[in-house]
Amino acid sequence: MMVRAGLPVAPRPFRDELLSSWMARVAARYGAEPLELVVYLAGHGGRDACARQADDVVPGMGLRRVWDKACRIDPERLRRRSLASRYPDQPQDWFLNETVPSCIACFDADVAAGRDAYLRVNWRLAEQVVCPTHRTMLLDRCPACLGRLRLSFRMLNGLLRPFCRKCDTVLTGGGGETEDPLKVDFAAGVLELQRQISEIVRGDSGRLDRLEHAIRTLWAPLDRDGAARPVLALWYDEPGWNCPYEARAAVGRPAPLQHLSVCWRALTLVVLHDLFGADLVPGAVLPQAALVLFRRAALLPWLTNGRDLRNGKGKRTIDAGAERVHRLSKRSVHRLNGNFLDERGNFGRIHP
Repeated sequence: MMVRAGLPVAPRPFRDELLSSWMARVAARYGAEPLELVVYLAGHGGRDACARQADDVVPGMGLRRVWDKACRIDPERLRRRSLASRYPDQPQDWFLNETVPSCIACFDADVAAGRDAYLRVNWRLAEQVVCPTHRTMLLDRCPACLGRLRLSFRMLNGLLRPFCRKCDTVLTGGGGETEDPLKVDFAAGVLELQRQISEIVRGDSGRLDRLEHAIRTLWAPLDRDGAARPVLALWYDEPGWNCPYEARAAVGRPAPLQHLSVCWRALTLVVLHDLFGADLVPGAVLPQAALVLFRRAALLPWLTNGRDLRNGKGKRTIDAGAERVHRLSKRSVHRLNGNFLDERGNFGRIHP
């Protein structure tokens, strides 16, 4: 593969910056997206070069060499900025693999400090839903157009600023409005929960197994055929509750948090606290409320046979019955078709 000469200007990565964020900032200096710049840097590498997108978890050696030569940076330094290197004890199921939620207050702080805005590494951790610095909820929706947040860095007043790709709005707090006290209190409570979850994720494997089992069960489909909502729905005090479209992608998945928005991940932490108390994981004896929920979960292999049930290709095996329940859980259900009526009639109030 032919690699072109180095770039004349290449900003250095910040200490707590995502690798993909740094690549986006370098590309933005030349008015390009990262993939476009990679294709240029790789020269005539063909379609293989076009496929080399940034992987924050474990970046490929070939991609690191391209950026190393173009930006005159030690490839080992780039490797150390991968999530796998920064968090060696963090299972890969606990890294987000889609939208990176962001803290607008952090972006404003970057501008106030006279530096480019950038994405922080901890925003890619599945348990992170609150910014620990500003104690505000992370955003995965554009506050202007309400679409899924996809950022593009562009130059504004001499600094790179984050823009929404959909509506071209610059992401900033701007007016300095006072935040709702209820939101502040909620974020503070969830911040403590995410700290505890982080300790579990990178701590004792036994507690992590129990935590993952509990989360998978909460987001498993209900045992009733055609129920297009997860077990977690029974925690609500609303018999007619439908599972929103944005949450259905997580129903029946072996790693649900990877597919959930910030608000649903935060809600999952709150439910874990309500069910299991300060430990956030099931103990030897399940509380009564947890028993009610867990008994309603559809039987899926990763709920019954442990987290290591995998086939030869590294994917979890699912029998035909489980596939059918999983498929039904994704089906759209009209709110008046009776699917949700009287689901909680025999169990009473679950949410405390």
